[in-house]
Amino acid sequence: MTQHARARHRTAVAGLLLLLPLVGCAGGTAAPAAAPPVSTTPAPAASATPTPRPTASAAPVPEVPTTRATLRPAADPGPAPVRFTAGDVAIDLPVRPYGVGEDGLMLLPETVREVAWYAFSARPGDRAGTTVLAAHVDTVADGLGPFANLRDLDEGDELTVTDADDRVRRYAVTDVEKVAKAEVPLDRVFRRDGDPALVVITCGGSFDRGRGYSDNVVVTARPVR
Repeated sequence: MTQHARARHRTAVAGLLLLLPLVGCAGGTAAPAAAPPVSTTPAPAASATPTPRPTASAAPVPEVPTTRATLRPAADPGPAPVRFTAGDVAIDLPVRPYGVGEDGLMLLPETVREVAWYAFSARPGDRAGTTVLAAHVDTVADGLGPFANLRDLDEGDELTVTDADDRVRRYAVTDVEKVAKAEVPLDRVFRRDGDPALVVITCGGSFDRGRGYSDNVVVTARPVR
């Protein structure tokens, strides 16, 4: 993939982060209400007869049980993925965390010999959401890379993700799609809820020097219990 094409490429995951609208407050400070008119009539003199006090005793105040409002400590996030394999298509690569660039696109390694884990996606073993991995199909320096083989995966093939604690998570492929980049279902690929899944992405389809690859290869897999 050319340098220009790679800049456009970035796995066609524009809009990975949810943009939170900044809500502004319209209008200025509210004007105070007008003060009531002041009476100029003298107040009546106090009565010389004392007001009798009530003889009944006040009702006792019942005791109310209390508990200390102590927040539970936040759960530690699970270990990050560090290796990805797809043995049926000869992929075995290290994984590194990547975020989003200034252009709003997911960052990727400069080499085909490394996989990006979208660091804002689920971690292996999380109970919900998708763990998103992506890599270049090729680069000018490296030529064609292992992720070119993703398109050859079949339903039921095994994928594995090893985390930083050396625990191996196994997944079974449920779907291999070639989707036009403009039509990638980002809401399904980058989920934060729902059943856990692994989504692996690279480029595919035809290549144009000006626009890069036309499609994305999107592999979805489910955890094997």
